[in-house]
Amino acid sequence: MKKYNCLLLVAVVASLVSCDSFLEPEKDGKLLEQDVWESQTKYAFGILNSAYSNLHKGYNRIDGAMLAAASDEAIHNDLTSSIKGFNDGTWGPYFPIENVWDNHYNGISKVNEFFENIDRVPIPNEGISIEGSTQELILTRERMKGEAFFLRAFFYFELIKRYGGVPLITKTLTPDEAKSAVRASYDDCMELILRDCDSAIVRLPERYISVQSGAIVGYNQDSNLGRATSIAALALKSRALLYWGSPLNNTAEDKERYKAAADAAQKVIQSKIPGLLSFYEGESFSDLYVVSQYFPQYNKEIIFSTTYYSATEVERQNALITAGGRGLTSPTQNLSNAFGMKNGNAGYDTGNPYADRDPRFYMTLAHNGYAYTMNGRGATVDTYTGGKDAAGTYKTATRTGYYLNKFLSKQAVWDGSTNNVTRTWIFIRYAEVLLNYAEAANEYFDSPNDSVYITLELVRKRAGLSPYTITRNKTKEEMREIIQNERRIELAFEEHRFFDVRRWRLFDDPVKKEDYLNIKGIRITKNGDDFLYEEYPVEKRVFEEKMYRYPIPQTEILKAPGIIQNKDW
Repeated sequence: MKKYNCLLLVAVVASLVSCDSFLEPEKDGKLLEQDVWESQTKYAFGILNSAYSNLHKGYNRIDGAMLAAASDEAIHNDLTSSIKGFNDGTWGPYFPIENVWDNHYNGISKVNEFFENIDRVPIPNEGISIEGSTQELILTRERMKGEAFFLRAFFYFELIKRYGGVPLITKTLTPDEAKSAVRASYDDCMELILRDCDSAIVRLPERYISVQSGAIVGYNQDSNLGRATSIAALALKSRALLYWGSPLNNTAEDKERYKAAADAAQKVIQSKIPGLLSFYEGESFSDLYVVSQYFPQYNKEIIFSTTYYSATEVERQNALITAGGRGLTSPTQNLSNAFGMKNGNAGYDTGNPYADRDPRFYMTLAHNGYAYTMNGRGATVDTYTGGKDAAGTYKTATRTGYYLNKFLSKQAVWDGSTNNVTRTWIFIRYAEVLLNYAEAANEYFDSPNDSVYITLELVRKRAGLSPYTITRNKTKEEMREIIQNERRIELAFEEHRFFDVRRWRLFDDPVKKEDYLNIKGIRITKNGDDFLYEEYPVEKRVFEEKMYRYPIPQTEILKAPGIIQNKDW
């Protein structure tokens, strides 16, 4: 999404929407005065754009750490980071680590203010017929409402997937109303999310493309690329329904939720708007997030993401220390073991464990012997004992034998000269929608039908597996394991694993819980030209039943005593 080019507007809107949450009405108040709403169209755009700013960016956003470091995907090498509270059990209502409550309710407050005033804004009728086309440009007012519905659904889903049911706020509150807020049930929150998604779907275009490009769809300006679309609303609806159908949120085992999730995902697939990008030689997951020759801004695999920005921060935080980075994120041996072989599971060599693996392995992890290019330098990764990149060589050097490769652009330079890369954080991409469909359909039917296999194989084929097909004799339970592992490796570090294992209630299985909590690394000993590889324990983590949900920050309960804390927190 590109902001409107008006520095004055940005400054005015910023001064008017500096609220913290719905529970601080003395700050919220009326975001924009009535006479301003009635006379200034630009403020309607400004408040909506400001709501987009409440979308969080991923990467190292939690006290310098990735959320992946609170799952079995990675560990964080700065031992002072608060992310460790997730892993040692020290987080709680007085020590909330990823406190998204204020930020997301701030976004909801902006959206509610927008809804209360948008019909009074003098926006001209822009619904016009296009010669040679049966389609019409969507009315700006209705299109903007569609964006607002989408954003509110997105904010509420991000809240309930962490906290469970939360207060449902759909209007500007008085101080007394704010203090009297109480939690709605998860199901009631879902009903609002689904209604908002449906309201967005009927108001938004499938895509934003200019007349000059030859495709006339939706609001006809290139400058609106990146805004919410009907496809994004369908994809969000599918994700929300999949969570609603999962064991954590579906104690009644209502299978119809899975069917609804599959149906919404199928509409995205049938739209032919998004699609999987092919990886060219030398291209990988990282390029989905970074502008390049083959992967432009808002490429067809991106269904919804943040606005693009230019920086090298992701590389500086996570690149090899010997390449000028900090090496903060260490992928685990647990994750490494999840990747199979390129030709299936046959041929794994314990003496040469990095040969012929699933191509996504190399796109995700930088392992010992990997040819590494970063910060204008080329080198080989040496994580064997005594190697230049090994554990103990620097304060934040790897503790697992691996460094992060996903997201990092080879074009990034920050030492001496500077070459910033233009990147986004992807919230929803097409590969996830395919995986959502496969999981939902598999859970709905008594045994996996052909659509489950075909959809899953699209992801495996793009990954470069050969063969990529799955033998058509799997049970529902066997296919569930395959799908869950595909999500684990395809979506690694994209903030899915942390929540997936919770919605699946993975910790109810003692074996899986043990494997998840025992974080492993690889110890590599060099003997002449050969290497000896040995797994070893790095961290033993903590998980209790109450940790399936986040604790509600105690500051919020003090503001509204009617909000009941999650059980056992």
